[in-house]
Amino acid sequence: MALVAGGQVPSARRPREQRPAFVPYSSRARAFGGMFAIHFLLAGALAFGAVVAPSAAWAYGALALFASMCFGLLRTSPATFLLFVPLLALRITEFMSGGAIESGAYMIETMITGTATGAFTRLLLIYLLFFLTATFVVEASWPRLKGLFREAPARWEPQGRLIAMALMVVMTFGSLYLIRLGINNGFPLISHIDRFQYLERVDSPIYSAWMSNRLVMVPFMGVLFAVPRYRLQGGLLLVWLLATSILFGEKFTSLLMILSIFSIPAGLAHIANDRPIPTGMIGGVALAVVVVTVPAVLIAYGALNDFDGAAKRYGERVALQGQLWYVADWKYLAAARLDDRAIASDMASWVKPGEQDATKAGTRFGLYYVMQPFTPSRTMGWTMEAGGGFVFSLYPYFLMAMGIIGLLVMSSIIAIFHAWIMRMLAQCLAQANWIASVLFGRVLSSIYAGYSTGYMWNFFGIKSLLTIAVALFLTWEGQRRNSRVRQMTQALARRR
Repeated sequence: MALVAGGQVPSARRPREQRPAFVPYSSRARAFGGMFAIHFLLAGALAFGAVVAPSAAWAYGALALFASMCFGLLRTSPATFLLFVPLLALRITEFMSGGAIESGAYMIETMITGTATGAFTRLLLIYLLFFLTATFVVEASWPRLKGLFREAPARWEPQGRLIAMALMVVMTFGSLYLIRLGINNGFPLISHIDRFQYLERVDSPIYSAWMSNRLVMVPFMGVLFAVPRYRLQGGLLLVWLLATSILFGEKFTSLLMILSIFSIPAGLAHIANDRPIPTGMIGGVALAVVVVTVPAVLIAYGALNDFDGAAKRYGERVALQGQLWYVADWKYLAAARLDDRAIASDMASWVKPGEQDATKAGTRFGLYYVMQPFTPSRTMGWTMEAGGGFVFSLYPYFLMAMGIIGLLVMSSIIAIFHAWIMRMLAQCLAQANWIASVLFGRVLSSIYAGYSTGYMWNFFGIKSLLTIAVALFLTWEGQRRNSRVRQMTQALARRR
């Protein structure tokens, strides 16, 4: 099913009497509020069961219930689902990891064998509150976004060639550099090198910057895909990026993130025109990602020569996703806690760009603050020297520094902030304000880095705030009647 049908007239151009009535906010709130209420009750039952009768089954129940919440969000608030589908994909991998950990997986980094503690049933309750908060914010802004996205493909078409050429240039130069890097150092998929080890081996700031910022390009590929005339080019650019990512050892989570962000522009244009949600296609794409990436990961880990060893290594990587939450919940679970030194050091770094580096932050706050109590000193030293670390550190950090109450407060603040950034990014994309879109996309990339590393400067640091300020100015300027940004973009499109 095509997301945006080329021969259909956008609903914004239909006579008013032919347009579907817009559902009032109160009715939409009752729909998604009821869905979340049911899931809160079921999650509470899981958490209670995990305490009175410990079993890994509760962790798998949390995985199933989170997947159910994703489907419920798709049905009751598709705009929120689309805007947050990259994060939803990340969280699903965390709950998959939780099932493995509570089933007894050995976590090589923390040298702990998991047991059934109910940690991931408690995490489910926290994430339900996060996505409920985000849904309230997105639904409040959806009426305006819906009006913009109804005619967005028609607005994008005159500039499609410019976008395609810009992406081609960036992808070509990036791919040539990666090929040269692969010839000199090997390709992770072929040489079976873990992508983190490869990053350490090549020690290339260009490679690191490419891998960190390639997500900024993905929404523009989605924009091309939403325009019938450029759909093939958008799809081919996406396949090109996915193939490059797989060649350089990217795993299921990273590829799912790319696909999720790609779907946002076309998906919003689709639902804005009151077309049915293609749930079958969404499920099919997700299944295809699993079918393609799991064998690719096993091959990267040497499955062609030693399948059992590759499968064991893959299992260890799966357990990595949720291990920091597991150990933090095990040792630091408390309603109230306040590590004022960590919080003060954290906030002081927000206004000092020179200190926004993991090695300079050390173990005072953030990633290494979380790792230190659980990681052998030798492993910790190697990790810090290489500039690496474990993933999904933010919520363990909040729990260790602030307790459950502080965690819930900070989680809600971040949910509001993230939802607002997504709203602004979507608005700029719909209005074809490409420069502001790139800037908001860069902030979004920083937000996802914050979820992984736990450093709050990724959310509220001076660099992010200045980027937001410039993007807001360009958004305002682009809405003026005699906007210079709009005139410049249109002139470039005409020349192409």
